[in-house]
Amino acid sequence: MEEKQTIVALGAGSITKRVYQDGRIERCDNVKDVGLYIEKIDEMIERKRKLLSYS
Repeated sequence: MEEKQTIVALGAGSITKRVYQDGRIERCDNVKDVGLYIEKIDEMIERKRKLLSYS
């Protein structure tokens, strides 16, 4: 299956993916443990913010 679009995923164990116009793909995964997910939510938000910024 070909990956053609950016996906924003939320929740423990999910993976956000950004597909660039040149076909390059970058991923940002969330931790799987729910307690750890809650503890590190600010860190994960910042990583996704950097990945999805269009600068």
